[in-house]
Amino acid sequence: MKQRFPLRALNRPMLCALVACSGSGESGRRAFPPARPPDLPDMERTELAASFVGHYLGALERLLHDSVIVQPPKPDSARQGPAAIRYLTDLATHTEATESRLQPSVMTPEGPFVFEQGMWELKIGDRPRLGRYTLRWRQTPNGWKVVLWSWSTFN
Repeated sequence: MKQRFPLRALNRPMLCALVACSGSGESGRRAFPPARPPDLPDMERTELAASFVGHYLGALERLLHDSVIVQPPKPDSARQGPAAIRYLTDLATHTEATESRLQPSVMTPEGPFVFEQGMWELKIGDRPRLGRYTLRWRQTPNGWKVVLWSWSTFN
């Protein structure tokens, strides 16, 4: 009687390698898509949010495209370009935030752009505030820049 090799005797990395090589196709390998595209504005998002804490305007200005569109909640109205940049830097200067985080729930690459939606968590003193946000990032030779920023009223 022929003895079979028990599958449980394989260690996990060896089993994963066997599964990956067992696909069909000309080369016999199955290409697994990455769980997430490798070049997304993750670090830039962190810097963008942090610029509202401690009034670090250098990062904020660096991350805004010169034609950025800002759509704040009512009663404020939308602004574009230098007026939008001034609006955001004034807002960051006058915000007394002790914490600020942008938590994305949707990130969709669209060519040289990334569409992002999520929750903006802002803490002023001991009071946490939440609002929805939308960002559209554009990849430029100088890195990721925000071309659209919209957010709701904080609760």
